[in-house]
Amino acid sequence: MTRREAREKALCLIYEYSYNPEKSPQEILEHASEEWEDKPSGFVKELFFGVCSHLDELDGMISAAAENWRIQRIGRVSLSVLRLCAFELTYMPETGREISINEALELTRKYDDEKAVSFVNGVLGKIANK
Repeated sequence: MTRREAREKALCLIYEYSYNPEKSPQEILEHASEEWEDKPSGFVKELFFGVCSHLDELDGMISAAAENWRIQRIGRVSLSVLRLCAFELTYMPETGREISINEALELTRKYDDEKAVSFVNGVLGKIANK
């Protein structure tokens, strides 16, 4: 599994968790693992569990960077991408911010509409520059 594929799987898990916050991250992962052909890699788990364990902090960063946007108004796909990339930027700087942001924009292009790409790019740019 490539890192891009791992990010995509982590994004799906983060998105699912946003609809089921009453479930533990482990339950979300186990349920998804039953449906996937291949087992989630360590990188998938690191991203997903990392985002879940730092959710309030990540949402605070996103709220601060998304001027005039309440977190509840941000679409779930965009919010999931923002959470994923904000985690990488903050807790996995060895990846490189250009790579993290580029991967986030590719995921946004694939799963959200084109207008969301510029929004996500702007928010991530502000997070990366802090």
